[in-house]
Amino acid sequence: MKHNITLALALTVALAAQAQNLSTEVKVDRTVVPAERPAERLGSVHPGIVSVPVSARRLDIAEYGGDGTITRSARLLAPAAWGDTFDISRYRGYVSAGYFPAYNAAVSAGYRIIQNATTRLGVWAQFDGYSFKRELPHLLKDRFSNNTFAIGVDFDHRVRNTGVLNLKFATNYGCLEAPTGYSAGKHDIGMTDLSAAWWARAGRVGYHVGASFHRFGFDEDKNNDLLWDGPAPSRILHTDGAEILFGAAAGLTFRTGNDRGRAGLEVKADFLSRPDASTLAATDADNPGHLDVVSAEGSTLGVVSLTPYYAFGRGRGVDLRLGARVDISTGGTGKKFHIAPDVTLTYSADAATVYVRATGGEVLNTQRSLYAYTPFFPVGWQYERSHMPLNVEGGFNLGPWSGFSAEVFGGWARANDWLMPTLTAVGTGTELTVMRPVDLKGAHAGLRLSYAWRSMVDVRASVEMAPQKEGSGYYLWRDRAKLVVKADATVRPIKALELTAGYEFRQSRAAYAYAPDGTASLLSLGCKSDLTFGARYDITPAISVFTRGENLLGRKCLALPGVPEQGIHGLVGASFKF
Repeated sequence: MKHNITLALALTVALAAQAQNLSTEVKVDRTVVPAERPAERLGSVHPGIVSVPVSARRLDIAEYGGDGTITRSARLLAPAAWGDTFDISRYRGYVSAGYFPAYNAAVSAGYRIIQNATTRLGVWAQFDGYSFKRELPHLLKDRFSNNTFAIGVDFDHRVRNTGVLNLKFATNYGCLEAPTGYSAGKHDIGMTDLSAAWWARAGRVGYHVGASFHRFGFDEDKNNDLLWDGPAPSRILHTDGAEILFGAAAGLTFRTGNDRGRAGLEVKADFLSRPDASTLAATDADNPGHLDVVSAEGSTLGVVSLTPYYAFGRGRGVDLRLGARVDISTGGTGKKFHIAPDVTLTYSADAATVYVRATGGEVLNTQRSLYAYTPFFPVGWQYERSHMPLNVEGGFNLGPWSGFSAEVFGGWARANDWLMPTLTAVGTGTELTVMRPVDLKGAHAGLRLSYAWRSMVDVRASVEMAPQKEGSGYYLWRDRAKLVVKADATVRPIKALELTAGYEFRQSRAAYAYAPDGTASLLSLGCKSDLTFGARYDITPAISVFTRGENLLGRKCLALPGVPEQGIHGLVGASFKF
């Protein structure tokens, strides 16, 4: 036994000695498989189901800023792209359609023919139509209808991480009908848009160039219009007449120092060619309440703008942009040279931000802009430029703190020859809704609140006030509202279901009416009280059903003098991505 114990101890010591020299190599192979998140569709927030596809823009190449509106549409989620590639979705096309009685319809479709990391080529089509009646005893008809169809092509090509080429083409045809006693019965609308742009950068230098062509034409029959006393011209605009807008833009920016500063120059030129037409002219300059219809020869209005600037700052702290806009006008009447500020100052720290912005400049009043304001405006009257010497906006934002944020904001602006809806006596005393050039100056102020909880709850509310008088008021509110209250909420109780609700109240809406002797009186347009509700349910990641209702309170008010707002309307439909 003793010998066995001695042998065991000897073996143990020998093994321990050998273990000190042992070494083991372990090789591990790791395979990473990228996974793409499934796509989800956003609910529509407007009767137009799917808007025109939006092309990517490189925000850091050119210095340009402007107010805009983001419309929710079909959303395709994809992995983040590198700086020299486009995002690629597993879906190439979409089809969406909806209907709501008595007649509101929309159909949208699109397909991306080419879709890779550097090139995108897509085609799309859209139809929107609606028709409604309102009680207007003083008119021969009380039906308003609008049907439009548009098709388009968009092309984007990225050259590594140095430049992006964008080409767009769209054509639109519409058929409108309004009461004969107000507008001109039926008329057809045709619009064509063509644009090309190139964005690029090389080291510290960035630049862009672009050009655009826009055509707006309509054929309006006035043979049976009661507004005309005696022989009437058969057209406001001749059948072959159309308003054409040519545009060109270029910009250059140079980053200085450690890229916190940048100097640049923006150049923009717009020329509006107008055919022979009819226009409204005052019989007596001292009598603004009486206008006559006169013939206007074709003409061209132009505005060339140069905006030099210097900006510095990025992220926290102070961001400052110092610039000036120099406008040189051609054609028409009025001053041909204006200078307006282009200044922005922002200070941000933690959850607080203060900002001030001062802008201005010349505005071309196109027939297309009036059509966009409301398609039932009596198009055909020609207007000259409007000018904004100064528009100052500022605010103070707190948050977000635990999902809450609040903003106090306000501003003051002066706008000369700004177009405001007016009811005016024409010719023998017939009243007609027109856009009258008015000099306005006024302030507005308000408060915005918001709260978000995860991805399940998003609530926003605001209240804004603006004093309004005949020669003063907030220029952006053409309905001259004195108080505007807005609220909307989005709730996602489950991943596949989204519920939205919104409300807008516009108080003291009005327009001015001018008697033949020039006396002005306030004409109420009625308070707007618009309640909306929508829902979307994703059956699968590619198939969704939705519903949307607007003006659910059935509020009767006027968009313009003589032009009513549509009653309860909306869409119920489905969307499919493939």
